[in-house]
Amino acid sequence: MLLKVLENKTEELPSLDRFKMLGAKIVGEMSHPFLASFNIRNLKYFNEIYGTQKGDWLIDQMVDCFCRSNRKCILGSMSYADHLLTLCEAGDNSKDEIMEYYQNLTRIFLERVNERYDRASVMVECGLYMMKPGDSFIYAQDNARFARRSIRHNYSNTIGFYSEELREKSVKKASIIPNFEHAMDSDGIQVYLQPKYSVKEEKVIGAEALSRFCDEDGQIISPALYVPILEQAGIVSRLDYQVLEKSVALLKKWKNEGHELFPISVNLSRVDLMEDSFVEELDQLVEASGIDKSYIEFELTETVLAKDLDAIIAKLNILRYKGYRIALDDFGSGYNSLYVLGQVPANVIKFDRGFVLHSIQNQMGMTILSNLVNTFKEIKFEVLCEGVETEAEKQKIVSCGCEVIQGYLYDKPLQIEDFEQKYIYA
Repeated sequence: MLLKVLENKTEELPSLDRFKMLGAKIVGEMSHPFLASFNIRNLKYFNEIYGTQKGDWLIDQMVDCFCRSNRKCILGSMSYADHLLTLCEAGDNSKDEIMEYYQNLTRIFLERVNERYDRASVMVECGLYMMKPGDSFIYAQDNARFARRSIRHNYSNTIGFYSEELREKSVKKASIIPNFEHAMDSDGIQVYLQPKYSVKEEKVIGAEALSRFCDEDGQIISPALYVPILEQAGIVSRLDYQVLEKSVALLKKWKNEGHELFPISVNLSRVDLMEDSFVEELDQLVEASGIDKSYIEFELTETVLAKDLDAIIAKLNILRYKGYRIALDDFGSGYNSLYVLGQVPANVIKFDRGFVLHSIQNQMGMTILSNLVNTFKEIKFEVLCEGVETEAEKQKIVSCGCEVIQGYLYDKPLQIEDFEQKYIYA
């Protein structure tokens, strides 16, 4: 039966139902079977530029490269109009060898397509699942698709291998929004403060407010996991507003108690700035508190400025005009820092930890960092280096002219009560 399927591979691909039926019959004769799921990114855009007839050619090229001409492929089916599913034999190849094999196939496919049609930036995504004895075809198919979908927004990696860890991460991601909604309803959004330390003055001169909330087991969820999901869902503004609200309340409390105030910085996303009423609402919040607006600093990264730059800069100009501080975060982590800097009404520059660490490895890097710091200070920017963890790092950074530091060398993000005991009431 296996030989017969191999002989028929060059004919028209079977329907998905027939694929499952034939696959279920032959998979027991295979030594190390695996399923591969493929999808063409930007197919709709490709069709708009070149027409659906060329789009059909593109799909046929995918079938030819990953099924007909693929020596590991036993059987294939178009599960949807542009989704290819194949049953393959790994033989003695390891997972890494299979990965390398499909990376090479992907390269051949993209070279073939982009050589003729280079305006649509065609990409292909591939998900692989190594079948185990007793696996049903439906289960294996679902896992191959799951692996493919896991890399949907990762343009540096077009091949995904299924793993239970990957599944657990996906389940974790699926729980983010319900956990966030519960935290919002139950006042479960916590604010942590990480101090900003002046080496020259030898004291804390500011703090960054960072959000935290817990999962259903009471474990704190990493912001690196939940922030992108809330941004994609368009609801991160609710989180950012609550962090600002709690930060303003904290400053008001310290003011009423007679303590010296310093700026608290709050992160802003592009979702915040693209909402018509958000800037007005946050200004009304601060206005009602009686806190001087210079004690509120809004941090934004280059990714916020990746598009809609004119509209975002207009909002930032309003905030700056009203007296708020604007900080450009993660400076040096992207490619457009200097270009963006010339347009954004920022008054604080935060150097990215990765950029700083790379710079202080040799004399050339130290010279570049020193010149950048001094140039920014000359044109009246406040400069801060973040992510500083060791005394040796601090000494090199200070020698480059940066005198304000944020990082674990001085303190980690602290719960409000701990921060107050250490830096306000001490």
